[in-house]
Amino acid sequence: MPTLATTPELIDRIRKSGLVPHSDLQAFLTLEPSSNHKNPSALLDGLIAKHLLTRFQAERLVAGKYKGFMLGSYTILDRLGAGGMGQVFLAEHAAMRRFVALKVLPGNVYEDDTARERFFREARAVAALDHPNIVSVFDMNREGKLLYLVMEYVEGVSLQAVIEKDGRQSPAAAASYAQQMAFGLQHAHERGLVHRDIKPGNTLIDRAGLARLLDLGLVRSESDSDSKLTSPLGGGRSILGTVDYLAPEQALDSSTVDIRADIYSLGATLYFLLAGHPLFPEGRAGQKLMWQQSREPTPIDQLRPEVPAGLASIVHQALAKKRTERFQTPLEMAIALTPWVSGLVPPNGNLIVAPPYRPFLGRGASAVVSDRPSKRTFSAGLPRASSAPTPHPGRLVATASPASGVVRLDVPMEQDQGTPNAYDASVATTIEDRTRHPHPAPVSASRLTLILVAVITALVVGLLFATVAAILFATGTIRI
Repeated sequence: MPTLATTPELIDRIRKSGLVPHSDLQAFLTLEPSSNHKNPSALLDGLIAKHLLTRFQAERLVAGKYKGFMLGSYTILDRLGAGGMGQVFLAEHAAMRRFVALKVLPGNVYEDDTARERFFREARAVAALDHPNIVSVFDMNREGKLLYLVMEYVEGVSLQAVIEKDGRQSPAAAASYAQQMAFGLQHAHERGLVHRDIKPGNTLIDRAGLARLLDLGLVRSESDSDSKLTSPLGGGRSILGTVDYLAPEQALDSSTVDIRADIYSLGATLYFLLAGHPLFPEGRAGQKLMWQQSREPTPIDQLRPEVPAGLASIVHQALAKKRTERFQTPLEMAIALTPWVSGLVPPNGNLIVAPPYRPFLGRGASAVVSDRPSKRTFSAGLPRASSAPTPHPGRLVATASPASGVVRLDVPMEQDQGTPNAYDASVATTIEDRTRHPHPAPVSASRLTLILVAVITALVVGLLFATVAAILFATGTIRI
């Protein structure tokens, strides 16, 4: 960390920033040993150790910045990442003390009508979605020329980072992540939306193994006839998607693609999870675009013979060049993956960076990073309900409880004047995570107390009866 000229200069910046309440800063300067703030670096280290500043905030202060830490009602704590549509920050609501993720559109892009409309479109699109496998958006705000989305903060890791740091995944883990992504895509599809940028970097896995799709900056409504929103941005930049996961038809005209383009991207993501590299690991972007049109990737079962033939066949079908030969809906692909899914698969916990400790939250509360209920109930065909959904004809109903590690999928048969639909009743499937061995329910503390009281009472009554009888015998009142 660079060193500032003087300690008083740093203290002045901290005060101007409003990051540390005046009383807390004064108490730190008064009560802490002078060695903790004899120079700027020691002062910052001490404030970080006391959780009064985050390292990100300290680095900004060192760089001479004391503005921009507050955005509306939120305090910026850290920078989580950046993309074509802006930066994402970890923030905390000043009053509610809740962690959120803020996606901020660059100020200079605010003047670009097309880019600004894309941002509004993403906000509207995500606001219409409510699904455990899609990151929620709580609000959209503006601060001067800065537009930002207030999103659910997920304490997790992207699939891209999982592969980069842990290598290719087991067939069970890859199938689990891909199936959950398909659930989220099905929810979006039923609301007429196409994501258009499905890839490992846009999928987060939390500590329980629950996958969530994010970054709908390229989302397209199938009822949207305004092709301007899918045209290249100024300066020659194009937002077609990501080359390694781009469907062949999307490379030609991204304004007319449907959900089957997302299915291709999901197939490419599943291939990446199993192979540890994209479909075409070599070559420049232009070459890869051509190969997406004309070349087949190395079959996954040739790269990894241990991958089940059925799972390899799913990958191959999802990656068909002709969209009519792919799965036609994400739901179809999710059902096909069912035999290889055995429950949620948590990622390596060491890959997940915990949010900064905040003294007013307490460590336990800082782990609560989502407003979602602990038991997740959702349906690929129906709106979410607060209780377990009733199976509906022809709809896949899924319930997931991270606490119990159980995921249940039901695909009942639909009857239409005696004619069953394409989903046979035999497809109804239950998937249970057996990683935790079932145990009998423990006896509650209240029940143990009642049992103990009953035993003691019986002993006391018996002892009293024996004593009275002995006295009566001794006095001759009772004779045998």
